[in-house]
Amino acid sequence: MELKVMQQGEDFERKKGLAVFLSLIMLGAIAVAVFKAVELLSLLVDFDSKPFYFRLPLVALPLLITSPMLLMLIYIALRRNFGNLPEQHLALWVKVSLVLLAVALVLRIVLGFWLPGYVAAHGFTHCSKLENPSPFASQLWVRQPEYCHELSYLVNVEVLDWFDEQQALGAKPSVEEVTAQIELFIAERKRRYQ
Repeated sequence: MELKVMQQGEDFERKKGLAVFLSLIMLGAIAVAVFKAVELLSLLVDFDSKPFYFRLPLVALPLLITSPMLLMLIYIALRRNFGNLPEQHLALWVKVSLVLLAVALVLRIVLGFWLPGYVAAHGFTHCSKLENPSPFASQLWVRQPEYCHELSYLVNVEVLDWFDEQQALGAKPSVEEVTAQIELFIAERKRRYQ
């Protein structure tokens, strides 16, 4: 009998620990959403700070809008494991979550149509060849369409690392320099894998 009570106590403590751990993970996700949304908004205000390329996170604002859902989920997880959870709180969470998800979906669709035209009007060209194929990956935009080399998808990681280095140095490479660097990366890749 005592063993069963002790085991139930251990299970309860384990559930409490899991609730706290998951709450910390969700707080981290909220922090990332806030950071990405601030990054997106600062980018939209000042395109000139990006001399020749940047990443455009289209999911940043929808993630920020859904952040209150994570806060409510944290509240529910903690109340469930450290006290009682009133039924009306759970019902409220479901209603608010559905509204926030609908708003986030509509905002993502609107951003998907509006934002590319807005960025293109500021002199940038979308370059899908340099993007990561992940569904949550940011769109990549370049100042010069020639920076989007037809074979750059083969070495997109190396090219983006080189772009980052150039931006950190404050350099503005010419189209010829970018093309030569991409072709160099492709030649190195062919040599490495043959």
